[in-house]
Parts: sequence; C-alpha cells; structure tokens
Amino acid sequence: MSWGASAAIPSSAVALVSTFHLTLALLRKHRAAFRSWGHPALLVSYGFAALPWILSAPKQVAIGIGAHAVWMLVGEAIWRRRPSLRPVLAAASRPASVSGAPAPAAAGKSERRPAAGKTPEFVPAPVLALFDETPDIRTFRMARPEGFDFLAGQFLTVGVPINGQRLTRCYSISSAPGSSGYLEISVKRQGLVSGALHSTVRVGSSLSIRPPAGRFVYPEDDRRPIVLLAGGVGCTPLVSMLRHAVASDPSRPVTYLLSARSEDDIAFRQELALLARRHPQVRIAVALTRGTGGPGFYAGRIDAPLLARTVPDPSSALFYICGPTPMIDGMRALLPGLGVPPAQIRWEAFGAAVAASCEAAPRAVAPARRTTGSARKAAFALCLARSGRTVAVGGSQTLL
Repeated sequence: MSWGASAAIPSSAVALVSTFHLTLALLRKHRAAFRSWGHPALLVSYGFAALPWILSAPKQVAIGIGAHAVWMLVGEAIWRRRPSLRPVLAAASRPASVSGAPAPAAAGKSERRPAAGKTPEFVPAPVLALFDETPDIRTFRMARPEGFDFLAGQFLTVGVPINGQRLTRCYSISSAPGSSGYLEISVKRQGLVSGALHSTVRVGSSLSIRPPAGRFVYPEDDRRPIVLLAGGVGCTPLVSMLRHAVASDPSRPVTYLLSARSEDDIAFRQELALLARRHPQVRIAVALTRGTGGPGFYAGRIDAPLLARTVPDPSSALFYICGPTPMIDGMRALLPGLGVPPAQIRWEAFGAAVAASCEAAPRAVAPARRTTGSARKAAFALCLARSGRTVAVGGSQTLL
C-alpha cells in the first residue's frame, strides 16, 4: 500500500483540488510577472495540479495542498515582483533645480531618459475617461501600461498624429504613483498639439506614450515639510506630489499654494477642498490675480504675507515651484529673504515650453524674451548627444 493510502476522494473533489492548484499557478504568474507560461516555477505548480489524479487519498491530497502552499511562500521570496519606486529615484539622480540648477520645462518638456542608452518605444494607452478641470484644462485618464512606474512630479512623452506626421510633446503626470491602474495627464488647450488633444481625443481613443521621465520629483528621502507653489497649469506635477503625499506620506506636513487668474481657473478645485477638509496635515490656499477674490481666496499673487500666513517655518521646509518663468523668478528672489536656503528651493519652468507650443497656434503671442535682430539671424551649433549629429539652429527657433 502506498504512503497515506486510503479510499480515494471522489473525482469531482479531485477536479476541485486540481483547479485550486491551477489557480495558485495563475496567482504566481501574476505576482511574479512571468512572461512565459513555461517558467520552471509554474511547471512545479502544474505538477501539483496533476498530483491529485495520481495520489487521490485524502491524506495525500492534503499533503499536496500543504506542499503547494509552502512552494507559494518560497516563490514570494524568490520571484515576487516588487514595483518599488526607489530604482526610478536612483535613475532620476538628484532632484532638479537644487542649488540653482534649473529643471527641464514641464508642460512641453523635452528631456527623455531612456534606459541603457536605448530610446524607449511608444506604446498605446487606451483613454478611459476625460475630466474638464477648468474651461481650458482637461485631464486625460489612460490605462497604465505595464512597467510605467514613476515618481510624483515626472512626465510622459506623448506622440500625436497631426497632418500625416507624429508630433511629440511632454506632459506632467497629474495622478499619483499609487494609482496603479491608470495614468493621468492634465493639458491646457494652447498650441497645435495640446489643441489637437482637446479637439480629437475621446473616451476609447488611444494615445501613444513613452515611459515616464524627469528629475523634478517628490523628495522621498527627505522628511522635511513640503511647500508646493503652483502657477496656472504648472499645478499638474505638484498635484501629483500632493496626491502622493496624502496617500503614502500622511504624517508629513504639506502646503499647496496655487496662483490662478479667477475662480473658474482653479484646477482640481473640488478635490483640493476635500483634501483640506479631510487631512489635517494639508494646508491649501488659492491666490486669485484678477478681481478682489472672495471668501476663502487670497487677492493678488503668492507673496510674503500669504507665505507667512500658511507656512509656519519656511526655513525648515522644502519648496517646489512650477509655473510661468516670471513666477519662478519672483519666488526664487522672495524665499531667501524669508530664511529659505537656496538648496531647499527646487523648480520647473513652464514658460519656454508654453511659448514654443503657442508659436504653432493660429494666433500670435508675445515671446517670453525679446531677441535682437542680429541674434535672430545668427545660427548656433546644436550638438545631439544621442545621435552624435550637429545641426544649425537659427536664433529665432526654439529647441522644442
């Protein structure tokens, strides 16, 4: 008589136990993200699924289930996928704009950080939902492709087909890294590409996107309070940081100050009110630059009195600034006078990208900076590190 032999369990029970083993195999493939169904770890699970048909005594079946459970625990220690954001932080290197080193532009950022020198491919991402945050800012929620882990503050490169060619722009991710099923970008309707997104993309459409990149990121390794200073659509990477702080860092004091033109231009208005009401460590204030404001709003721009009212100890906080270039310049000039060391001020500018995107729009806009006639005529040598090419760029052209 074989070990533990006794009357065999009914075939229906054998089928149920075998299905249980196959379910564990499916769970192992999902948790370890095995690409192939023929992985050795899965072959062992298949063996457990076949075992009850050979050794079907109750004691043998119970031992098989116990052995498979132990195998699953071993697999957790060996193969489990751990989507930690620490490797992304290491790849992102040091935070942008520390000690006066300016970060790449966010709204139309051109920085890409491919792994191991290889240009990442565009992948399709179905659009799941659209949300109008203001009359001219719309959030595009996409299904999140596998491997698109990111840090709060990073951006996506989006390819948009226009007139037979694919144009690329980079948009800050406004959703939190912990929202694993989807990604969101919040785009202001300005310029050719952003305007095309607003006018053509619908639920069910597909956007071509490259993996997240950027160095303007949430300070996971620094426990000091955070102050987020946002101007207009520059709020997008800072909203991602705010959402991440609330969900994953609930004991950390976070202050979010937004400068907007009017009440209609307050992006994520309802969510901001909810966060301020539900999370005592969060302080939120909105400065309106047009009109006198109203109850709950600050009339004017973000300035020293508003900072004194909302930030108890500026010298001990980290300041993250994103918005138009004049706003960033003003904050960088203001904060040291409040006792904030330059190393605690980090920023990302939207101005250059906004100006570049508007150049493609039908209506003309004033450039962010005037150039002389000789500068517009001059040609500059632009060296492309990835391809090794050198191209001539006119003085009136933007890098974007």
